[in-house]
Amino acid sequence: MSGQSASSRIRWEVIIVACMYTGYVGFMLCKSTVSLLAPAMKEEIGLTTSDFGTIYAWGNGGALGGKLLTGMLADRFGGRRVFLLALGLTTAATVAFGAASRRSVFMSLNFALQFAKSAAWPSMAHLIKSWFHERKYGRVWGIISTSSRFSAMTSALLLAALLLVLPWRLGVFVVGGGVALIVVLLFLCLKGHPGDVGLKSPSERQQDVDDSGTKTTKEAHPLDEQTLVGALVVFSRSVRVWLICLSVMCLTVLMEFLSFIPLYLQETFQLSGSAAAGYSAAFPAGAFVSMLVGGFVYDKLTKRGIMRALGALLGVAVVCIGVLWLLPGLGVGARVSIVMAVVAIGMLGMAISPAYYLPMSVFSIHFGGKHCGVLIGLIDACGYGAAMVFDVMGGQVAEQHGWQSFLATLAVVSVITLVVTTMFLFVDWKISLKTATIS
Repeated sequence: MSGQSASSRIRWEVIIVACMYTGYVGFMLCKSTVSLLAPAMKEEIGLTTSDFGTIYAWGNGGALGGKLLTGMLADRFGGRRVFLLALGLTTAATVAFGAASRRSVFMSLNFALQFAKSAAWPSMAHLIKSWFHERKYGRVWGIISTSSRFSAMTSALLLAALLLVLPWRLGVFVVGGGVALIVVLLFLCLKGHPGDVGLKSPSERQQDVDDSGTKTTKEAHPLDEQTLVGALVVFSRSVRVWLICLSVMCLTVLMEFLSFIPLYLQETFQLSGSAAAGYSAAFPAGAFVSMLVGGFVYDKLTKRGIMRALGALLGVAVVCIGVLWLLPGLGVGARVSIVMAVVAIGMLGMAISPAYYLPMSVFSIHFGGKHCGVLIGLIDACGYGAAMVFDVMGGQVAEQHGWQSFLATLAVVSVITLVVTTMFLFVDWKISLKTATIS
């Protein structure tokens, strides 16, 4: 590869990552708006915690349905088209949400918003597969994953500031207008394939040069010749697919705590809606830090090292939820309690995010090949299905039995998450050893 061609490729890879990053910030701004405005909506409209649990559940139902469909759409029509269309529809649903007043309408719009937003990850999987060598998958996914947490953090702070000067509905419209500008920008800048700018894709280059200068021939993926039905059969017979599905189900439930954090903080510590939204930024802030580091470290660790690192982090998650559960009985002052809660929430976000984003994303591209969009959609669908059930039950538990019972449920889920995720990473490590021995 000539120096000019290499320079052009690097430049376009940076542009593609920047476009995906910015686009996913837009997706997450829209998604976060619904939960962050819950305290303000509760005060104005009179919705209960159980009502919000139902609204969140409908959103996860939309995400579940979207994951089952949008993976196939991304495989069929390509990452760029699906990504842009999904972002546009997500923006429209967000703006409509700001004009709604009835619970049933909120439920329907959150369903539509999450259905459209669910296309983001499968479409980005195709963009990454089209543009990047597999050695960079962990790094790229790590960078993209920080956009989720960065946007959740900034949206919490942004909406907290907006709620000080604007009604919550105008806050929604401000977010929607900003994301609409992102859609226009990405339409002009995002390219779906290296061939669109005169470059070869990784699969078209017969020989790749690794970091030490050694040339290696790129092998065909085992599923490249499989039909969709054939690939689904392979997926259904894989122990790793079943384990990662169970892992993501548990991890998605833990991540769903983010939707309840503003209500939890408001009701537990008698905070204003603006303060609750602002303090909830601790969770995505912790996640942002861990993902910023995690994506670069992930590619450098062995499978065994990944198992140990993520297992340790999930152990920290169990401790964080335990601290929140024990907090009311510690007898500390109100100010100290708030500080301890915010710190525990931030560390919880830091502890679970790498396990939530990286293993599933990297595994789906490696194992799924050209069907990676379908595989990542199926895995995510399992997660959103679990979150949908948890939202309904969690909202009812918090309202009828209090937040201590809610946190006790979350603690049980965190222990199961630790066990199942470690099992997946252990099996993945053992299979990689067998593959290396055979080759």
